[in-house]
Order: sequence, then C-alpha cells, then structure tokens
Amino acid sequence: MTQPTVRFSVILLGAVVVLHAAEGVSGQLRLFSMAEENQDPLLDYHGTAVGGKLLYQTPDWNGVYGAVGFYTTHFVTDNVSTQRTEALASGRGSRYVVGLVDSVDPDANSVTNIGEAYLRLQSADGSVSIGRMKLETPFINAQDGRMIPTFEQGIWGTKEIGNGWQVQGGYINGFWNRNTPEWKSVEDSLGYGYEMGYASLDNTVKSDYYGNTVSRGVVVANVRYQHPGGFRADVWDYYVDNIFNLGYVELSGRQKIGKVDIGAGVQLFHQYEVGEGGNGEDNVADATDQQKAKSYFQQGEKSTTYGAKLTARYADSVIGLAYNATTDQGRFLFPREWGKEPLYTFQKRERSEGSGNCEAWLATVEHDFSAQGVQGFALMAGYGEYRKSDPREWRYNKYGTPGYAQWNVDLFYRFAGPLKGLRAEYLMARKVARAETSQIPGPAEYNFVFRKNGMTLHNFILTYDF
Repeated sequence: MTQPTVRFSVILLGAVVVLHAAEGVSGQLRLFSMAEENQDPLLDYHGTAVGGKLLYQTPDWNGVYGAVGFYTTHFVTDNVSTQRTEALASGRGSRYVVGLVDSVDPDANSVTNIGEAYLRLQSADGSVSIGRMKLETPFINAQDGRMIPTFEQGIWGTKEIGNGWQVQGGYINGFWNRNTPEWKSVEDSLGYGYEMGYASLDNTVKSDYYGNTVSRGVVVANVRYQHPGGFRADVWDYYVDNIFNLGYVELSGRQKIGKVDIGAGVQLFHQYEVGEGGNGEDNVADATDQQKAKSYFQQGEKSTTYGAKLTARYADSVIGLAYNATTDQGRFLFPREWGKEPLYTFQKRERSEGSGNCEAWLATVEHDFSAQGVQGFALMAGYGEYRKSDPREWRYNKYGTPGYAQWNVDLFYRFAGPLKGLRAEYLMARKVARAETSQIPGPAEYNFVFRKNGMTLHNFILTYDF
C-alpha cells in the first residue's frame, strides 16, 4: 500500500466519522477487490481499490434545493500498468481491473472529481433539475458496477400527469464516463476510455471516432403509463444530434396465479443514423496509411432489436427466462460510455452492444434466505448463451467477439445491528467461447479471446452507506 493511499484512507474514514451526523450530508465508502483470470498462456490481472462519495444537500427553500457530490477512488494494490500488456493479443491490457480507477491511464493510482452539482425545483407532482446529476434511464444510467458511476450534465424534468401517467426527459451536453478521470462534452465522451472496435464496412476498418465526432448533445424523452393492476407501458426516445436516433418501447405486467406471481415483458427498439453519423468521413487513411472510420454511425446504418421475458415468483424464490435478438439490418450501437443496456439477457460484466444478426438466451434464479433463518443473505445466478456472427464479420460484430456462454453467481449480504448500512457482494462471472477461434490462423487467435472470453472474473465488494 502506498503512503498517499494510506493517508487518503485515514482522511476518508475520519470524514465519515465527523460528517456522519451532519445535517444534509450522506455518503458511501466502498472497497472493491477484483481478479481477472484469463486462460493460459494469457496474463492475469488483479487489483483492490478504496473510495467513496460525500454528498451535501442544502436545506429546502420553498421547493428549491441544491446538492454537491464529491467522488473518489484509489488503488490499494494492483498489477495493472501500461507496461503489463499481452503481447499475444496485440499489446492490449486489462479490460476489467483497470476500470476500478482509470481506463484512460492504466498507470494512474487515483481519480477524484465532482460528480453531482445541481439545483432542483421540486413540487408535489414533478421536478426540474439543472447541472451535473446521476440519471437512471434504460440506456443512459449510472452503471454503478465499479467504484465511480456515470454522471450527466444538463437539464432534466419529471411530471406526474395523473391516472398513472408520467412524462420525463431533458437535454444532456456532457458526461463523466465511468472509469475515466474527467468530464467531457457529448461528442468527446464517445470512445473516451472505451474500445472503439471496427466500422461496419466490407473491409477491416478501425473506428476512430474519439475526438472526431460533432454533436450538440442528447435529447431524451419518456412517456410512461402504470396501471394499478401491474401493467406498465414505457416509450423512450434518444436523439443524439448528428449521430443517431433510438426509439424504445417496453410493455410489462404481473398476474397472481394461486401462490405464484407471474411476470412477463416484451421490448423493442430501433435506431438509425442521423445527420453525418458523427462525421462525414466514413473511411479515411491516416498518417500510417491505415484505413479508419471517423463516424460513429456509418452511412445508412440502422438496427432493430427485440426481446421477451417470463418470470415466476414463489415465496422467496424467482426463476426467469429471457430472449433477445438483433436482426440482420445491422449492429445495435449505443455508447457503452453512457450506461449499461436494458436487454433482458444482460448479465453483469458483459454487453451485447456492437452486435447484429445475433440472438441470446438467459435463465436466472434468485433466492432470499430469510425463510431459512439467514436474514440479509440473497443469491442471484444466471446462465446465458450468446450466439453471434463470425467475429471477423465487422458488419455485424463491432468488437470481434465470438459467440459465448456466460455463468454468473452473485451473492449478497446486508448487515444489521451496529453494522447497519454495510453490505457485501461476491460476484463470479465465467465466459467461454462457443465459436471455433482455433480456426483463426496464427497468434491472431488470442485477439478473439483476450478481454472477451476464456476468463473467470472474481469481484468482492464492501459498501457502507451513511
């Protein structure tokens, strides 16, 4: 443990003790230990980080109040660096452990910034917020699976219309991407700290949209209807100026049959290029004569994705089955920098974004052990099959990811008594390729394995909220 990290830990612990009882102050302490085990002979990575947040909310003055949130993360120990990369996979480094602090700079030991700084006008049936905030929408969300979540800058409003109807939406002109050190405009947040993959062209053309896109921001709108009987309808639209538009519809409901609570849902979204897709140059040669694409969406690119799910709850257990597919129109694209996807087949530690002409199945089980006398202990587990097109067919496979199977086991424990506010989580995620990567000649085989499959991820998280 480095001396600066020791000092930080002591200072943060002291701040918690001093501010715990302070009016308007809340916060969180987090310890996150992760191990990224890759198949032999590829490198393994590990790291432990500590950090948290302090949030101050002003007193309410006639429905108007403000808040400021300070977020920080520090490596205690790790083996991630710009020097420790995998020669068998084109010099790439850690995908997961590096995200505990800074995906932009693997040599960084800490990140600290202001994540929230907003004014909010609150009324009985709605609110308007302006500034830097943490939003939760299907595609733009906190994706809080590391040390620091994703934040947005702009204006956001909500309104309860009555009789189960609600509208919300706003304008976003900046992001603090998860796992990165600083705020960026919408156009410069694309590709910042995240892999850009390949363009959907007939030949092998790398995407190079970071710093090359032009956009005035994101407009999001939502209409929701919630029936007291359990039926809900959600309609969303995401308009990313000069890049793309995405429309999303989800219908869900619940019905009690005897002692079993049955849930069902369907979802559909369609997206298409807007303006220049971010940049009018879809295919250009750089100084090294490599062909690169500066646009985020290529000319005429579009996609359609749909899915369905069914769940059954009995007592303290829930089982579920889900399906998603993206048609052969094109690849489902949405900046991973801005949030995790709402697909029913989503599992922690992987995404389906970037894929087209594909389908996925997911079976899940959840159980709360309170009935067995273990209060606060719960389990979630899932097994998914993700069938993708050829990893070298960039038209449908932006990141060159072969089809794979994934197992997740997620254990949770919430403490009580003197340790109330403390919760622990252990997540194991295992990914195994289903495609025949061995048929890819030479060392290039590992480019379709490293960071993508053939790995087991161990995550242990302690979180204390106050």
